[in-house]
Amino acid sequence: MQEFRLKDYNVKDTIAAIATPVSKAALGIIRISGRDTFPIITQIFVPKKKKDLKSAKTHTLHYGWITDKPKTPNHKPKTEFIVDEVLVSLMHKPSSYTGQDMVEISSHGGVLVLNKILEAACKRGARLALPGEFTYRALINGKIDLLRAESILNIVEARSEEGLMFAVRQLRGDISRKIDDLKDKIKSVFVETEAYINFPEDDVAISLTHLKKAIRDIEKKVKKLLEASKEARVLKEGLRCVICGKANAGKSTLFNRLLKEERVIVSKIPGTTRDVIEETINIKGIPLRIYDTAGILEPKDLVAKRAVEKSRSAFDAADTVILVLDGSRPLDKDDFFLLEKVKNKDTILVVNKSDLKQRLRVKDITKRNGRRVSLSALKNVGIKGLQEAVFKSVYKRGLDRENIIFLNHFQQQCLARTVESIARAKNFLEQGYTIDFVNIALRESLDDLGKLTGQVLSEDILSGIFSNFCIGK
Repeated sequence: MQEFRLKDYNVKDTIAAIATPVSKAALGIIRISGRDTFPIITQIFVPKKKKDLKSAKTHTLHYGWITDKPKTPNHKPKTEFIVDEVLVSLMHKPSSYTGQDMVEISSHGGVLVLNKILEAACKRGARLALPGEFTYRALINGKIDLLRAESILNIVEARSEEGLMFAVRQLRGDISRKIDDLKDKIKSVFVETEAYINFPEDDVAISLTHLKKAIRDIEKKVKKLLEASKEARVLKEGLRCVICGKANAGKSTLFNRLLKEERVIVSKIPGTTRDVIEETINIKGIPLRIYDTAGILEPKDLVAKRAVEKSRSAFDAADTVILVLDGSRPLDKDDFFLLEKVKNKDTILVVNKSDLKQRLRVKDITKRNGRRVSLSALKNVGIKGLQEAVFKSVYKRGLDRENIIFLNHFQQQCLARTVESIARAKNFLEQGYTIDFVNIALRESLDDLGKLTGQVLSEDILSGIFSNFCIGK
């Protein structure tokens, strides 16, 4: 990850970058943005039809050649100087992604050709763009706010249809409008307290009952957003789901069935799995990060000890635990130990080996917390029932679809501080403090919401967003 420094993002520079993966491909795109965009493109691009690109309409497409040879007024490129046959998209400011003059060159894909076009642009005055620099310019030119900037990264990194849908909704500004509405409500109360404090001689009336109700309503809305931002991690990163159980219960077979491939060696020899193995699958649009563990029972040797330590760490961090029980055997002390271990976890109890004669007494687990699924991992029977149970685990967690908001760690801290400030304002009112204290707490909440959307900018905020972007975005 490249360290972000605000001074490096000099908006007066004209920047260029390859915006698509540099590899053998049908197409590649090079972006150029800045005040010298059109002087640069006219030096390296020869259109099929003679025309002045500077005066061409915005959002038009032009066919021709990129050449790396200085041109004369009536120059037609010679074959030996042509880099590639291309299409050039023109976007005049402010009607572009960055809000500046901008072009996108669509060429054939390939490491050499893309780098030669980029090199040609840089020879004429552009510099290589830094990670996220195009999006940074969109932010400071008012094309997007920080919430929408974060959503762009989430679209690129989306692991599921649900995650993509919510990221697109955030890009369209749905969440920004919610935050703006929240800020307007806080401002309204803040203005009331300001008038009461600053103009005492005018006998400005203020209703404490009205203030209390307004602040309570604001607190509910802010808390909902904070909780939804935490739950959004499931859609962004995936539900962390650990498969555990005693040796030979069928954990690895089940893991392979969920993956639909033989990812883990399956053997009748106990303790075959010697490490935590992680894979991501998709269940009904929800990314599921599943972990096959080496078990969390007492280790018998040094290697097993290391494996169990990693398993326990994965278990502690899990959102949901799939506890696999061998239905062909009665429960033993290891099973009861594991049942006790998962009692405070969101748990799905899987009674495996339903194809064999059942010796597990169902009444021993019916009083336990968690959903119960009977299946045969070996025969691939009942797997859909388990998938349905996992899907329900997500919505059992109270996923608030209306308020889903993707935030990075810094933004989530801003929202958490907003919750704290509003809570303080409410407590000051309820405990009979003067309006000055309420006013200060409301001001702090507005400052933190401003940092969240980018109205208040700092290097820490920008670093949290743009250091994760790729070059060309």
